[in-house]
Amino acid sequence: MTMPVGIRRTSHLLFSMEDRCTLDVALLLRGEVGIVPCSEVIVCSLPATKEYPLELSTLAVLFSLPSGKWTPCSEFLEEHGLDSDFMSDLLRKGLIISDGDELEQRTFRVRDELLSSTQWYGYAALYHFMSKWSDVDLRLNVPDAVREGKLNNFTRRDVVGEALTRDFIAAYGKPPSHFLKSPRTVSSHRLPIMSRSDGLFDTLLRRKTTRVFDNDQPLTREQLATILYYVYGCHGYMPVIEDVVGLKKTSPSGGDLHPTEVYPLIINVDGLDPGLYHYNVERHELDLLEGLREDDARNLANEFTAGQSYPRSAHALFIMTTRFYRNFWKYRQHARAYSVLLMDAAHLSQTFYLVATELGLGAFVTAAINASNIEQRLGLDGFVEGAVVVCGCGVPVDGPHGLQPDFLPYRPDEARD
Repeated sequence: MTMPVGIRRTSHLLFSMEDRCTLDVALLLRGEVGIVPCSEVIVCSLPATKEYPLELSTLAVLFSLPSGKWTPCSEFLEEHGLDSDFMSDLLRKGLIISDGDELEQRTFRVRDELLSSTQWYGYAALYHFMSKWSDVDLRLNVPDAVREGKLNNFTRRDVVGEALTRDFIAAYGKPPSHFLKSPRTVSSHRLPIMSRSDGLFDTLLRRKTTRVFDNDQPLTREQLATILYYVYGCHGYMPVIEDVVGLKKTSPSGGDLHPTEVYPLIINVDGLDPGLYHYNVERHELDLLEGLREDDARNLANEFTAGQSYPRSAHALFIMTTRFYRNFWKYRQHARAYSVLLMDAAHLSQTFYLVATELGLGAFVTAAINASNIEQRLGLDGFVEGAVVVCGCGVPVDGPHGLQPDFLPYRPDEARD
C-alpha cells in the first residue's frame, strides 16, 4: 500500500471490552495445559463495518491522532516510531482515514464523511450497519423439505413443521406466555365485547400473511397501481416555507418527512415487463431501472429475501428503502431518529396488508433481507439511502398450506369464565 500524504482518525469508532479465556503459555512451556482469563479491547470501525481486537499500544496511537484535522503521515510515523506496515494495517481496517486515491481508502473516506454529514447518531449507526445482512441464505439452516419449498404441499399441522417446533422447544424451552397480565394490577374492569364486520373492520379481520400464490393468474396493472397509490402515493400537500412542503400520505411518518422509498420488483403483472422499478411518487409513474426475465426476477426475489422460498412465487415485491438524511436533517444525531425510520416502514407495511386484503390479494412482509445485496443492485450507498424491509403480494391460492395456516376463532369473553 502506498503511504498517503495526510491521515486522521475516523470520527466513528466504538470501543468495548471483551472477556475471554486463553491458553496459559507458562504452563504450556512446562508441559501442562491450562487456561487463564483475559480481557481485550474490541474496536468497531463504522466506515469499514467491521470490528477488530486491539492492542493497548495501538489504542494509544489512535488517541494521539486527531479526527478533526489532517496530519502529515510521514511526520506522524516518525514522531511515534511507527513503520509503514503498521499504518497500512490501520488504514485497511478503517481505523484511520487517509487522503489516498486507492479504492479502499477512498471508500472509507467517503463513508466517514457521509456518517458525519448525514447526521447519523453513533449508536443507531452501530446497530444498523453491524446488523446488515449480505449473501445470507436461510435455506442452508432448514431441512430439505423446507428448502425445496415442499411444505406448500403439507396441511396446516404437517409433521415436518411440528418436528421442528418440538426440537426447538426441547432445546430452548417453551416461549413466554401468549398473554401478559401485569403483576402491578390493582383491579380489573370488564369492557363490552364489540363485534364489527363492516367496512374497515371486515378488512382487518381478513388481513393475514400469505406465502402461497397462484402463478397462473397475473396481478393486474390496476391492482398494482392501486397498491402503489394508496400505500406509497401522495394525496395532499401543505406549503411550509418557500419551496418546502409537507406531504399527506395514508400512513403516519415521523416529523411528516416520509423518507421511505419503494422499488417494485415486478415478476408477474399483466402488461408490465418483469424488472426492477422505482415508484415515482411525484408523477405516479414506474421508472424502469433494470429489465429482467421472469426467472431472473424470481431468483432475485430469493436473493433479496435471504433465500426464503416463498417470495419467488409472489407476483411483485416492494423493496422499501429509507432516505436517512431526509429524517436526520430535522432530527440531527438524535437518539430516537433511527427507530422512527423503522416505525415508518412498519406503518407502511400494515397499510400494504390492508390495501392488498381489500383488493382480494395475499400479502407478506419480511425483515429477513440481504440489505447489502439490495443496495448494490439498486446502486445505493447504504449511508444516504438503504434498504430496510420487503413486502410482497399476489393472487392467493385457496385452502390451507404448510406456509399458510388457518386460525381458530378467539373470544376474550370465553377466557373470563
